[in-house]
Amino acid sequence: MDKQPLQSHDEPTDVTAQTPSQANVFSQLRSDVDFLGNALGTILRELEGERLFNLVEQVRSLTKQIRQKSDDSALKAELKALLAEQNLETAERLLRAFTVYFQLINLAEEIHRVRVNRYREGKAGVDAPRSESIAEAIKALKDQGLSYAQARQFVEKLDVQLTITAHPTEVKRYTIRLKLERIASAMRQLSERELSPQEKQAIEAEIYAEISTLWQTRELFTEKPTVLDEVKSALYYYEQSLLDTLPRLMLDVEQALVHYYGDDAKNKPPLPPVLKFRSWIGGDRDGNPFVTPEVTVEAYNLQSDIALKRHLADVDLLVQRLSQTESRITLTRAFRDDIENLMETYRRPARFQHEPYRVKLSFMHRFLSAELDPHNAVDVDAALEVAGYPGGADAYSHDLQLIEETLRLGQGQRAAESFVRPTLYRANIFKFYLAALDLREHSKNHEAAIHELLKFAQVCDDYSALDEQARIDLIIKELASPRPLVAQDAPLSAETRRALEFLHVFKMIQSEYGKEATGGYVVSMTEGVSDVLEVLLLAKQAGIKEIDATPLFETQADLERAPEVLSTLFALPVYRAHVENRGVQEVMIGYSDSNKDAGFLAANWALYQAQEGVAAVCKDAGIALRIFHGRGTSIGRGGGPTGQAILAQPPGSLGGRMRLTEQGEALSDRYADPDLAHRHLEQVVNAFIVSSARDAQPIEPLPEGYRETLTVAAAQAKNCYRQLLETDGFLDFYHTVTPIEEISRLNIGSRPTRRKGEPSLSNLRAIPWVFSWTQCRANLPGWYGLGTGLADIDDALLQDMYKNWPFFQTVIDFAQMSLAKADMDIFETYFELTTPEIKNTFWPLIHEEYKLSAAAVKRVTGKNVREHDQTLSRAIELRNPYVDPMSYLQVELLKRLRTLHSESPDLKDLEDAVQVSLIGISAGMRNTG
Repeated sequence: MDKQPLQSHDEPTDVTAQTPSQANVFSQLRSDVDFLGNALGTILRELEGERLFNLVEQVRSLTKQIRQKSDDSALKAELKALLAEQNLETAERLLRAFTVYFQLINLAEEIHRVRVNRYREGKAGVDAPRSESIAEAIKALKDQGLSYAQARQFVEKLDVQLTITAHPTEVKRYTIRLKLERIASAMRQLSERELSPQEKQAIEAEIYAEISTLWQTRELFTEKPTVLDEVKSALYYYEQSLLDTLPRLMLDVEQALVHYYGDDAKNKPPLPPVLKFRSWIGGDRDGNPFVTPEVTVEAYNLQSDIALKRHLADVDLLVQRLSQTESRITLTRAFRDDIENLMETYRRPARFQHEPYRVKLSFMHRFLSAELDPHNAVDVDAALEVAGYPGGADAYSHDLQLIEETLRLGQGQRAAESFVRPTLYRANIFKFYLAALDLREHSKNHEAAIHELLKFAQVCDDYSALDEQARIDLIIKELASPRPLVAQDAPLSAETRRALEFLHVFKMIQSEYGKEATGGYVVSMTEGVSDVLEVLLLAKQAGIKEIDATPLFETQADLERAPEVLSTLFALPVYRAHVENRGVQEVMIGYSDSNKDAGFLAANWALYQAQEGVAAVCKDAGIALRIFHGRGTSIGRGGGPTGQAILAQPPGSLGGRMRLTEQGEALSDRYADPDLAHRHLEQVVNAFIVSSARDAQPIEPLPEGYRETLTVAAAQAKNCYRQLLETDGFLDFYHTVTPIEEISRLNIGSRPTRRKGEPSLSNLRAIPWVFSWTQCRANLPGWYGLGTGLADIDDALLQDMYKNWPFFQTVIDFAQMSLAKADMDIFETYFELTTPEIKNTFWPLIHEEYKLSAAAVKRVTGKNVREHDQTLSRAIELRNPYVDPMSYLQVELLKRLRTLHSESPDLKDLEDAVQVSLIGISAGMRNTG
């Protein structure tokens, strides 16, 4: 691997062309790739010997030749024979070599993205702000004619919330991730610091040592992570970047307002947070029996500890910085009165004589320490025992604001801006609970609990047998009744008690941290009005007066019913009063299950229409709407560039409020590095501001023919997709050609691969569904049916729709990405795992639809799928010679595994080798599910 074929491996996703002034930035990428490749080659020679190193080179060379001569069957036969003759130990090491190589190259690309971002930021200016930046978005508001007061009022109402979920698409162990991050940190030192020869040599030696231990570290999870493991994994990103990045974003907004509105925007109070994070790790019970009430409580405690420890560190730093002597500054009357009150109540601290800011901060530190651990908050200076922060998180923010205002009015303007304002934003964003936690449960479990409660209370013997209207009438009657259905100690089933215990936890958290600390209660698989009302009745039984019941519409049929469900809910006085009290109706739409149910084009169109429909219903009812987008990381689950996806939302559906899920490998890709986290989130905020400003204007109707055309196309695409899934033998085909069964044994998440019941497509979760198609290189969920759907539509109309309709442009662009990453030659190799009869049935169907879909993209864009995005095309061309060997090896190992006797002593090692191939291909494709 010291023979580098990837001299200029890959540009970041937002690079479209290289200018001469960028040459140095790109040369550093080439240098990094060379260095890391040479380092790995050296380590392989040292630890494994020349034979393995030469084998890696031989396999890479053969696959590269096959790429150059795709019709050369002799070369393919030579490669397959070479792989088939390798023993299991050698095959596993070969897989690991390519896997580690990709992990290192991915790391080099991320460092490169940081450099490019910095370069472009340095080239930007006030008159020409960087594309997709917050400055660009604020400038757009100014250019639209908004005054400062109007722009600030607009920004103050914005509310975008990113929600971290534990959906299992991250295949790297935490240990591996940390090693790679240490290598990245060392690599950045090599290029970003002036180093002496001795320093450079020491850092390079450290990188070599990390790579050597990386090679010797187990890739596989030996057991499934617990829910709390997943909580801790997510919390890592708060400490790594988010606790600093979100305040930095708010300062970016302030700075942009000053840039474009001058003195009018200076010395203003802090803005309400535009962006916050939420979570449902520890609260997502849908299909996960390991999420218990105790786990939910512990998740909150872990979150709170992270927030409070950071607040304590902030106060410690302010104590160091705000050392002003009282005789040299001016203090406001409000600040003096506050200090006097504190000293009368709690006694003056022995330290910090004549240093008033430090005196105030010492009290704040004492209160935060008590909030973090009331049992260890003993303070010899305290005249009154402190159980927590008096007044809670809001009081902490108020105290910081008091310090800031006093500094601004007393010769401390610079200290207020640089030291206190970032800390104040962190306090306002993260409070004492870090992130509001959602609860989620399947609607059928709510139905079962309500059935039991009503039967026990002798209200209704068989609730489940009632039709929808009868259910609605009965629940409304019970919601109006002041009595609970059953006593707290009623002998209920374990499942019903569990449902109520979660709501008791919800109530307890609200009482401790405030109502903002709890998120929504998401109802999976919402089909009708009663599914939402059941949550309100369960909440009433648990003694909760305020809860956000969030319906989740997932299948195509449910998405089509969504506007009608909301309209019926709003017509019910009891629900109308509930939602008006809450202030907003949140609606979640599921990208994963809708795609799995209806296919790529039909799902996207159903999601678009559902958003239009629920937005219209809420507008007519005078109720604020917040749509919660359940997007995955892959195109087949609603993934793709987030900013582009936001801009493609239906006009009128945002209204300044939005939620998005963040999960799996997206967390490490986006938030492991603070600079990359900042760039991703500023792109999100930019698109959100631009789209929300658009929604504030009168909505222009779609041009004539667009809607009807896409309705017809979506129906045809769905028929094509469903015909594939309903073809006789599909399950046998799917289970033999894809590694779905092997994926189900990959311990990457606490949640089971399937919902309850016998194995079927219907209870298979969308993540492993997409993961399996990515592994065999078909990428089918991201394009299948598109070609058939668009086949009969006039080219000129398609091109007009692509040019003038952001939604359709995004659909085509995202399909193009999936088609470009798919590889039919490699996919055909996986048919060696099945029978000739199955291949003769399914290979022609999929291959022909692929060609038809690729042709459709060319008809729309005028370019082949590999020409459409030059950056993506170059990345694919450069990666394929390294991904292909792992695919061929995976097929070879699957052949061996599926013919091996269940009692064979080689079974465990062979299963492990296959799982290493899953990890390697994921690293190469930079995508799982």
